[in-house]
Amino acid sequence: MIRNMKILFIAASFLMYQPLGFAATEAGDHAGEEGQPRKVHLTPEQAELLALETVRAPKGRAGEIVSAPAEVRYVPERVAEVGPLLQGKITRLEVDLGDQVEKDQLMAELDSVDLAKIRSRLNSLEARKATAAAEYEREKQLRRDGISSEAEFLEAKANFLEVSADYASVREQLEVFGGKVSGSESSLAEYGLRSPIAGRIERMDVRVGQTLDASDTPFTVADTSVVWVMLQVAETDIDRVSVGDEVQVYSRSVSGRFHKGEVSWISAALDEATRTVPVRVVVKSPKKDLRPNLYAKARIITESDVFLPLVPDDAVQTIGDDNVVFVPGDEAGAYEAVTVTLGKEANGWIEIRSGITAGTEVVSLGAFDLMSTATASGRSADHH
Repeated sequence: MIRNMKILFIAASFLMYQPLGFAATEAGDHAGEEGQPRKVHLTPEQAELLALETVRAPKGRAGEIVSAPAEVRYVPERVAEVGPLLQGKITRLEVDLGDQVEKDQLMAELDSVDLAKIRSRLNSLEARKATAAAEYEREKQLRRDGISSEAEFLEAKANFLEVSADYASVREQLEVFGGKVSGSESSLAEYGLRSPIAGRIERMDVRVGQTLDASDTPFTVADTSVVWVMLQVAETDIDRVSVGDEVQVYSRSVSGRFHKGEVSWISAALDEATRTVPVRVVVKSPKKDLRPNLYAKARIITESDVFLPLVPDDAVQTIGDDNVVFVPGDEAGAYEAVTVTLGKEANGWIEIRSGITAGTEVVSLGAFDLMSTATASGRSADHH
């Protein structure tokens, strides 16, 4: 009922604004004439209300499409579980859930007794190293002047090398923990927890005053602009699937948008329980609406000897006696209904034998609403 109300509202808005030029173009006033293209022009407000989605028509055969259930997952190198490498107490939080962070951006500050001990030891070793270096240089000079013995010179050299090695070891340890190499007496315990990657704060199980151990990871930072979509392809279909095949991923929870990707990996193992083979698809999601753990459907466009343009079944509408698909025009908000000849329908796709070519951008979501507004505008023009 809500959908019908939306369609009536859009149709009414076209009828209301047609004299101002916001409905059908001149070609749309003759929508009933055979072969005459139907055109509509949406205002920005109408376009936002309809929320149309488009997809470029792939090429293949409808009967050669392999359908499979799918699940969205993080790309491993694009997600990080973040926590301290040594025990510390949270003194300040710098981020919140949903914040976008850059690599090395400060997320929280802690006080760590363990870190204070490491810094204190480093400061001590730094002083000892300076003393040992001075003693070593003095013994070298005395040895050259024939005043110092060989044994005294070697002892000073060994002491300097030993202290230098200890200093380098503690300094490297401090850098691994992410602490500053040096600090004032009042900040020896200060520890900054930073994000190792750029992304969004997806989890934050921490509060000020909480003590964290080295094994705790209270933050999850993730970049979901690229995701893995894991398919479970039936064993009877797997021989038709190849690396590089085009894939359309679809989920009702993301407004029916099609996400395009390619098969990047096919497992060599069969799941004994489900009799399916895992297949991985890498998909770009610039709007970040493919959320990890989301269940979806996927259609794999397999290789075929004969290729035809394919469109989703919802893209084909009927105006009069013609089957049409809507394609975007040259201007924002402009769409044209193109008459097409249909071929075989299977797996939610329809072959197009004439009217458009593979790669043509067609409206995949909202085509029914466009058809309703186009026909309503045509009736309004006939009335005027």
